[in-house]
This record gives sequence, structure tokens and C-alpha cells, in this order.
Amino acid sequence: MSKPVVTDKWAGNFECGTCRRKRLVGSEFSKKALDKHRKTNSILKCKRCVAEVEQKERDAAAKRAEAKSSSSHTTAAGAGGGGGDGTNAPTIVSCASCNKSLPSSSFNRSQVSKGEGKARCRACVEKALAEEEKVSSQSKVDRIAKARENVRAAEGSGNLLEIVKAEAELSALEAEH
Repeated sequence: MSKPVVTDKWAGNFECGTCRRKRLVGSEFSKKALDKHRKTNSILKCKRCVAEVEQKERDAAAKRAEAKSSSSHTTAAGAGGGGGDGTNAPTIVSCASCNKSLPSSSFNRSQVSKGEGKARCRACVEKALAEEEKVSSQSKVDRIAKARENVRAAEGSGNLLEIVKAEAELSALEAEH
């Protein structure tokens, strides 16, 4: 006897509460968000919307840091080198990725709180995020290419079951992409 079908885990049953896109596959959301949604029926936010919010926050933080550093430079110059109490002098932190010693204004607060040897500057964090996105996109393309090869191999074998299986895998991957 077969198991009953659970429809709330189907790929096309998800909707983003922010951008209102519907019938999204589960890979459009984080695993934690899907688990929370299944337990509490909370509103989902897709990875694209989360990434947009994070980018806006990083841009705003960079602008604030730039404004703060430019205002501290003007006050330090006017006060004769920082006032002597060290409040205007930025803390120097070493970046774990590029190994540069930079002022703390070049780091997010969460990175600075990680401590020496673990903090990454904003530029390195941005670079890592861009690289991660590129790798993720490339892995999807590679999986689709492999699935297409599997379809050709199945068609060459003439086994109908293998052909259907390979075509189904390819269509699922194309739908995710």
C-alpha cells in the first residue's frame, strides 16, 4: 500500500509574502523558513527578497559609515588630532580575508564583534556574497546540463522507464531554474 500524498510539501505550493510571487519551488526559500512555515503557517519570504533587504541594509550601513568617517575626519582636524581621549580615533581591525589592517568603520558591527582573526571587511563580504551567488547559479546550470546528458543516454538505450525518469528530472530542474 502506498503512502498518502502530502500536498503542503509540493514544489508549487509556496508563495512569497513580500513580492507576492506564487507557485514557487521550495528551493526559493531557506530550509529554516520552510520548516517554520510548516509548523506555524507563518508568511514566507523568498531568498530573492531576503537578498534585496540584506543588500539595502549593507548599502545603508556603508553610507552611515562613510558619513561617520567623514564627519570624524573633520572634527578630528578641527580638534587638533582627536582630542587625546581616543574617542574619535577609529579602532584598527585586521580583515581575515584580505589581511589588511583597516579602521573599524570598514567593517559591519557583526563582523567586528567576531573578534580578531575572524572579522571580514565590507568589501570582502560583498565579494564573497557575489561569488557564492555565481557558484550557486553555475551549479544549477551544470545540473541541468548533466540532466540533458542523462536524457540523451536514456533515449539511446531505448528503455522507456529510463527516458521518462530522465525527462522528469530535467523538467524539475528547469522548473527550479
